[in-house]
Amino acid sequence: MSSQKIKVAVDTRDLQIAASGARSYLESVISEFKKSNTDFTFYFLETKRKAYTGNRILLKLGEQLRYFYWKQIQLPQKARQLKCEIIFCSDFMVPYYSHGIKTIPVFHDAFFWEYPQHYNKYWLFLFKQLGLAAAKKASFVVTPTLYTRAQLSKYTSIPLEKMIAVNEAPKTIHPSINEPASNLVASILNTDYILHVGTFEKRKNLPSLIKAFKIVKENGLPHLKLVLVGKASNKITLDDSKAIQDAIIQHQLHIDVILTGYLSDTMVEKLYQNAKLYAFPSINEGFGIPILEAFKYQVPVVIANNTCLPEVAGMAAIAFDPYNTEDIADAILTVLSNPTIQEKYKQLGQEELKKYSWEKSTNELLDLFKKAVTLS
Repeated sequence: MSSQKIKVAVDTRDLQIAASGARSYLESVISEFKKSNTDFTFYFLETKRKAYTGNRILLKLGEQLRYFYWKQIQLPQKARQLKCEIIFCSDFMVPYYSHGIKTIPVFHDAFFWEYPQHYNKYWLFLFKQLGLAAAKKASFVVTPTLYTRAQLSKYTSIPLEKMIAVNEAPKTIHPSINEPASNLVASILNTDYILHVGTFEKRKNLPSLIKAFKIVKENGLPHLKLVLVGKASNKITLDDSKAIQDAIIQHQLHIDVILTGYLSDTMVEKLYQNAKLYAFPSINEGFGIPILEAFKYQVPVVIANNTCLPEVAGMAAIAFDPYNTEDIADAILTVLSNPTIQEKYKQLGQEELKKYSWEKSTNELLDLFKKAVTLS
């Protein structure tokens, strides 16, 4: 390997369109990459034309075509002009023809294979024909957990030794001192509440959480609230907003389940700081950053006992069967009814959190970049 700095092209186009976890991942990695490093030079590349994020069919189609043109033509050309040795993409897709430049994509989950019905069939076909083929040619494929690594290897036939699990970490929030709590958030902070943060996708299993919450309230906690921070998914096939509203109506919880919509990082931080419990009933996750965010703010956590969630939480959360509302309710009641248990899991969360940081994760990526340039 040359004694000169390794030149890395980082595809930042996803910042224009990514939401929630995917955006936080890329922002956090870029922030770490920008810190002084004697071994690397980073180039943060994006398209000159901003991505279209509206809902007009023809414009969406045109944007998809521009996406593939960027990935397969413009991105590798720019990287070649800059004499880069690595192209790093955090959104699944790397160039198929990379002009000899090593490529490393991040596969955050296996949802394309697990839920094909939730994606446009034509886009999915193109991804599997081109994106997957490009990933198989990549030097390495990064995944956030060992669980996701195993799932992707099963579906894609990419060898396990080529897939490297690099954990994520809590989002770094920079509170705005000029942003007072909104009326809604201020009113929530004066109550006792269970918190959930995330988009209203079907896999989040929020109707089951609402049903379990009804059981919890009927077992001696009539004043408790359930706060759901997030908004409807922008993909109709993924969105679970109607089922969430139906569950609220069915169980007569109009006052007690609070849908905040999108909130700024500062407002979300305030809600974490004052929550009695964080509930994570999802039936499928690639990582689960909210677990670590709850640990960060010393909030006890209950999680679904599936996919990667036990791997991320370790021994610092109580697990439940996400398909059994009674079991969800029991886990919540176990924590909320016992101050000793609350304190125990707050402390366990603090210990578990020490395993995760963006500095640690990024250093693992940098080691991977160094290893990639030595491959023949």
